[in-house]
Amino acid sequence: MNDRQYMKNIAELAFSGYKFVVYYAEMLDRWIAEFPHNHPMYEIYYVLEGNVRINIAGTVQELREGQACVLSKDIKHHLYYDPDVPKRYFALIFDIVPCERLAMNGPDGPAELADIRQALLPVDKTGFQILNAHADARQNVERILAEIRERRLGWNTQAVMLCYQFFILTLRQIMRAPVRDVHFSGHENLAMQVSMYIHAHYPENISVESVAEALNVSPRHINRAYKAMFSTTFMKNTNLLRIAYAKNYLCTTDLSIEEIAEKIGFTSSRALYKLFQQYEGLSLSQYRERHKNDN
Repeated sequence: MNDRQYMKNIAELAFSGYKFVVYYAEMLDRWIAEFPHNHPMYEIYYVLEGNVRINIAGTVQELREGQACVLSKDIKHHLYYDPDVPKRYFALIFDIVPCERLAMNGPDGPAELADIRQALLPVDKTGFQILNAHADARQNVERILAEIRERRLGWNTQAVMLCYQFFILTLRQIMRAPVRDVHFSGHENLAMQVSMYIHAHYPENISVESVAEALNVSPRHINRAYKAMFSTTFMKNTNLLRIAYAKNYLCTTDLSIEEIAEKIGFTSSRALYKLFQQYEGLSLSQYRERHKNDN
């Protein structure tokens, strides 16, 4: 968990008519498994290297290098775990929130908010938009990562501003026509902290209680924050993550099912057998037979 560099806190960039809220930003690669999820925020995936397969509400889409996918709120999605396919992609979870005071007349007031909402309409209507990323997107993302990595003076503010620039550059690829109108705060995103903890400790016998103790919060607080962010339970996503990594062992090793179960945190091979069949619709041996020759 400590090696991953990502936006750890929920951060707001406030304007006179709205706020741009960053919930999460990180560069990811082929070794990171992702569970099916949805959340009440927008999300952008941008592929810097390789190809990425994404399941959006049951429809499989492929993103090529240089492409971005903008997802609407509350749409279920996940990237397929293909560790044999080299890739590097950037993920940004964010929202646009109107301010209570909309009487300002500045360029970032109600008119700009209306323009942003107009640009997001195709995403809201169809659930997602796949497009070629802006020419400056790669440089923008690299600057975001540099700010997170180097943590020089003002890095938090710079990172959020760069995330906002990335968002605007992406929107410009959706809405190309001219528009009508020529200090952040935040609290720690507990749900993402829990998600990172799961990634780092899934081989262990973790529980809501053990994670709560490690993060110094109550189990109830974890359950509420996690459900609000991912619309599912802590334990279900923990098991889905373990199953994803079980696939890696099935395809790349000759380890027994008992050994794989132990490596990914199941207390028994029986639990792995049952959950794998439940979520994948086939047995462990069937999956191994189908996919091992592909690696």
